[in-house]
Amino acid sequence: MSTTDSTAPEGPVFSPEAYAAVEKAASSRRSLYVPSVLEHAAELLTALWAAGEQHGVTPTEWGWVSDLAGGTLDVVARQYESAPKPERTVEQIITLQGHLTSALSELGLTARPGSPGVIVSRGPGTPRGGYNGDADIDVRIYSDGGWAFAFAVDGASVMSIVAPASQAGASQVAEIVRAFVRGELGNVFHR
Repeated sequence: MSTTDSTAPEGPVFSPEAYAAVEKAASSRRSLYVPSVLEHAAELLTALWAAGEQHGVTPTEWGWVSDLAGGTLDVVARQYESAPKPERTVEQIITLQGHLTSALSELGLTARPGSPGVIVSRGPGTPRGGYNGDADIDVRIYSDGGWAFAFAVDGASVMSIVAPASQAGASQVAEIVRAFVRGELGNVFHR
């Protein structure tokens, strides 16, 4: 016989302080993070702080010895940046690219299949990139890794986007790409 607890929270459980600490740690990293990954890391950090408190260590005391929020973010991000073994199949990648293309289109961006990623047309606010400053954006999901984007030219710097390899993850990646195309993020390649 099983019972259900109707008062159990749905979704991740984390403190606002943990989310703020993880978000601050993310700002010093070389990758961009979607909200669900930040929430995942904040949930783990909240649990670690709670375990520490059971041993007389308050959350503020962690700052004396380590960047617990940053370490938590790094360990959670690794789960999203590495593909499960065996690697993703071509069919899985094409499906994820299809989800991304749909999400980008729903956000009002022009996206088309590229080789091997999804090419997103730049907007008036997009930072300059490429040989003439007018390159479009290439967004990819790797068979053995996570999401990333770059200007669609050979030799361009690549920016990781830490997000789930799922339809929901593709939607969150699309939100970040939209913010980049609109110029809301600035030129993240020069951080």
